[in-house]
Amino acid sequence: MHITSKSWIIIFAVVLIAGAIIFSDGPKSSTSRDSFRSAGIPENYYFSQQAADIDSPIELVRFATSIKPDASSLDIPMKAAYYQWYLKNRGFNVSFAFSNNFRNQGNEHVWLLVKNQQGESMYVDPSSDRMKADSICPTTPEYKSYQKTFKDINELCSNTGGVGKYAWWKTGRGEELFESSVMLLKKEQL
Repeated sequence: MHITSKSWIIIFAVVLIAGAIIFSDGPKSSTSRDSFRSAGIPENYYFSQQAADIDSPIELVRFATSIKPDASSLDIPMKAAYYQWYLKNRGFNVSFAFSNNFRNQGNEHVWLLVKNQQGESMYVDPSSDRMKADSICPTTPEYKSYQKTFKDINELCSNTGGVGKYAWWKTGRGEELFESSVMLLKKEQL
């Protein structure tokens, strides 16, 4: 049997296609971490710096108020994302609390839920001044009334409006804050 050059081309094409199918990762789901990375969440978004005293409410308030000037130009969703990133990178067990009917007024709002090692919860609203809350760590009932929690920025973005809504790191000041934190981390690792 004689194999023609046309047959060789067909065999070669079939082998290439089969190899591509076998060695590819397959399609990624739209909520995969990689899809958000390509959509704009920085690689290594979360990292560990020297841990704070994560069980101390005083420490939480101190950290939350100390970064207020850094986030003053951010809108409410970006401010929540920045605070969550900052606190999580310092060892706090912090997630996002989300309401699509905050104060029964039909408005979306996102704030933070911080748990200590005993499982006790505190709330942090980085936009407490704009939301007319009693403090940055509000204790009023509306902060205990949320529909969903999200453990990280990836879950939040995939369920409540996309990366652009929370992309504090893409603002001029946010980019500076992110880069200086990464440089500080690299310095500490030396």
